[in-house]
Amino acid sequence: MAEDITVRDYEVFKNEHNALAFFFYHSPVLDQNAAAGPFWFSVHDNSILAGTEAHHVVFADVKQDIIEVARQRGVIMMMEFEGQQPTRCTPCYLSESF
Repeated sequence: MAEDITVRDYEVFKNEHNALAFFFYHSPVLDQNAAAGPFWFSVHDNSILAGTEAHHVVFADVKQDIIEVARQRGVIMMMEFEGQQPTRCTPCYLSESF
């Protein structure tokens, strides 16, 4: 059974080509996924679920313009940090069924 881990402390960065990266503190639930993926994201109201079906995080209260860019682009990047050091960078691809 999948457990929803809600990430409330995150920042979203978007460049001029509409690439999106979600920066947040390291999430141990994502350690349970195979390093090679594949990783997915899906949109649910104003939240984005990202990771795998079994082990994922939920980005809550995502602004609608960011959700639209994520849908159009079809990929987001999750950047996890411990302190100032990046610990994992994970591409997630849009899935309507996840």
